[in-house]
Amino acid sequence: AVVSTQSTGDSGYFRLHLNQYHSVETVTCLAKSAFDVSNICQLYGLHQQFMNSLEERFDSGLISDFFAYFKEPWSLLLYHDRFSELRSEIMELLCQPNQPGEESLSEKVCQMVDEDLTVEEKTKTALLQEYSTSLAKTAVENRLFSYLSYNKYHLPHYAGQNMA
Repeated sequence: AVVSTQSTGDSGYFRLHLNQYHSVETVTCLAKSAFDVSNICQLYGLHQQFMNSLEERFDSGLISDFFAYFKEPWSLLLYHDRFSELRSEIMELLCQPNQPGEESLSEKVCQMVDEDLTVEEKTKTALLQEYSTSLAKTAVENRLFSYLSYNKYHLPHYAGQNMA
């Protein structure tokens, strides 16, 4: 899927290419004014859900300028120097089984994708239900709140554990 915007104003041209896994595969920016290249580079490899449901918002016409979109307060987390570390830690949590001898949620998802790239809605619903009652959900939430608490001065736009 190719998701792109082209602005006629001061912004310029900004194009994102998402692969079959809905992750950023290429980024093309042509700007009339300076922009933070290092921040834009952080988008490479990210799943579109990390970018505030980018595909859905783009398809709904809610995004007209990616330069402006990626300057919004919600996007600060994407550019934080420890964000990739947080993602790795969360992936580790999801790779742990709920109980010894069980498959982890991560293994179940990989198995589903290996069998068929398109997962049926009832299967997604069952997986979400399993996640919502798993130990992984609590561990992920605790890790995320810990991260936000530790980085509250750099990421003031995010609610902490006491606010959620």
